[in-house]
Amino acid sequence: RTLLSTHGTIFRLTCPYTSQQNGRAERVLRTLNESVRALLFHAHMPARFWPDALATATLLLNIRPCKP
Repeated sequence: RTLLSTHGTIFRLTCPYTSQQNGRAERVLRTLNESVRALLFHAHMPARFWPDALATATLLLNIRPCKP
């Protein structure tokens, strides 16, 4: 903690298994989930292709342009 504070980092602990405390991660998970559903629905594919659609949605999320 001393090392972190000397570099200006604030160290905070969160409660275990409370994903609500991590808003950014929750938004990314929701975006991926909605993207996978849209890909499967649009392609008329069954749910067994979920892993492939998730890999595609993750790739699309990672290569999209973002604000600096």
